[in-house]
Amino acid sequence: LPKHGIIVATALDARSSLVKKLKAAAGGREFSTEEIELFKLTITRHLSALSSGMLLDLNFATDARKYIAKSKACGMLLAYEKGSKKDGPPPLTPGWSVKRIAAEGGNGVKLLVYFNPEWDQKRLEDTKDFVKQVGNECHVEGLPFFLEVLTLDEKTKGAALAQKKPQLVLAATEEFSKPIYRANVLKMEFPVIPKYVKGLKATRNDEKEYVYDVEDTKKFFKAMSDKAKVPFIFLSAGVDMAVFLEMLTLAGESKCLYNGVLCGRATWKNAVSVFAKSGEKGLAEWAQTEGLANLKKLSDVLKKYATPAMARSQL
Repeated sequence: LPKHGIIVATALDARSSLVKKLKAAAGGREFSTEEIELFKLTITRHLSALSSGMLLDLNFATDARKYIAKSKACGMLLAYEKGSKKDGPPPLTPGWSVKRIAAEGGNGVKLLVYFNPEWDQKRLEDTKDFVKQVGNECHVEGLPFFLEVLTLDEKTKGAALAQKKPQLVLAATEEFSKPIYRANVLKMEFPVIPKYVKGLKATRNDEKEYVYDVEDTKKFFKAMSDKAKVPFIFLSAGVDMAVFLEMLTLAGESKCLYNGVLCGRATWKNAVSVFAKSGEKGLAEWAQTEGLANLKKLSDVLKKYATPAMARSQL
């Protein structure tokens, strides 16, 4: 954790989704593993300067991991799962353990799971047992456990999903705050889908179909904060930076005691097309300008509205 206790971390553990986005940005050209490594290393070199930590994967970020381990430019979280899996617990990355993550300079472990409280009993129990297993492993090795929970409803989309999102996120927050999972920090979605909030300035909703207003959203943020019994931070879910900042501000105004962000695409998604067209040089220029500017904007909002994690853990 940074000295002020507010987490301003950058998530760069995207794998298959990043490969697809690079390919699309380059008009269908395939990118080699070496090129993906270079993308992650270049962003890490520059954005680590203003990040309290970088979240990296164990598949395409070998060079970036080595850079952080050697430079100590910021903290390093490592994604333990091999990839995302929606129909059950994901496989862990072969050949890795929490012990090895610690030995190679990792300061924390991130695990992603999907969750819906309405799943059948076996699917729920499999997911919960899996989280307990990893939580215990982190506890034994003394590494902080960052648990990312994405709510999932395969049968619902659009405005109907937006209506269900608050109850899903609140249920996930309450469940995985329980001590049995040993999560030190929860990495969570917003309790609403921003596109469907009437009254936001940064969102775009061409259908003009809204599910909540700003006051509704504030109530959901406060309820989420009340459900959380451990520190929690927000992920960006790919929204634009302006939307992310507006939502973080709204959360703070609602007295939601969140503890920072682990922000991925909202910070760096514009870098994908830059790298596809202009290579390492163009990416480095982007990182030094727009990339660092994005982190500065995040830091400014979080200093005003986020709660230090140490204070949250003592509540």
